[in-house]
Amino acid sequence: MLFRTKLILLTIFLLSSTIKAQSVVTQEAYDNRFTPPEIGLPDNMPYVKSIIWGKEGVFRKLDIGPDTRIEELKLRRQMLKHHQWIGILTLAGLAYQYDVGKKLYDGDDSDYWDKHYDRHKAMGYFTYATYMTGASLSIFAPPARKYDKNFSSIKFHRTMAILHFSAMMAQPFLAKAAVADGKKYNDLMDAHLKAGTVAFFALSLDALGITFFK
Repeated sequence: MLFRTKLILLTIFLLSSTIKAQSVVTQEAYDNRFTPPEIGLPDNMPYVKSIIWGKEGVFRKLDIGPDTRIEELKLRRQMLKHHQWIGILTLAGLAYQYDVGKKLYDGDDSDYWDKHYDRHKAMGYFTYATYMTGASLSIFAPPARKYDKNFSSIKFHRTMAILHFSAMMAQPFLAKAAVADGKKYNDLMDAHLKAGTVAFFALSLDALGITFFK
C-alpha cells in the first residue's frame, strides 16, 4: 500500500511539473520568435530525421508535407504539442499498469488476479497505442530550426526515448511469448516486468528532464 501511494504521488508530481514547466515545444516557440522568412535545414540533423526530412529524404521525394520551412516549423510545433500531451496521458496509464502488474507478479491472491488481470491487459493495449501514437508524432515531425551540440533537454529526451521506446516495444511480445511457452513462462514474465519497469521509470525521468533541464 505504501509503495502504491508513493507511486501515485510521484506520478502526480511528474504530471503537474511537466504541465507547469517550460516544455520543449514552448522553448522552441520562444527560440523561433524571430525566424527569418527563408531558413534552410539544420546541418546536424539527427540521422532518423534526415532519412525522413533531409534534402533527399523520403518525405521530400514523395512531396509530403508543407511547401516552406516556415510552415514546417509551425507543423512541428503542433505535432510536438500533441506529442507532449499524449506522453502525459501515457505516463499516467503506465503508473496504473505498472502498479497492478507488479502486484499480479508478486502476489498469489487469486481474487486480485481475477479482478485485475483483464484491467492490466486492457491498460497495456491502451498505453501501447498512446505511446506509439505520441512517438510517431515526434519521429515524423519536421526537423527543428537548429540542433544544439551541447547538452540540452532535447538531447536528454532523445537519450531517454531510446530506453523507454525499446522497453515499450518489448513488453507485449514478451507477455505474448510467456503465454505461448509454458516452460519459459516465469523467465519471460520476469523479463516483461523488467521491461515495464524500464519503460515507466525512463519515461518518468524523461518528464523530469524536460521539466528541469534547459
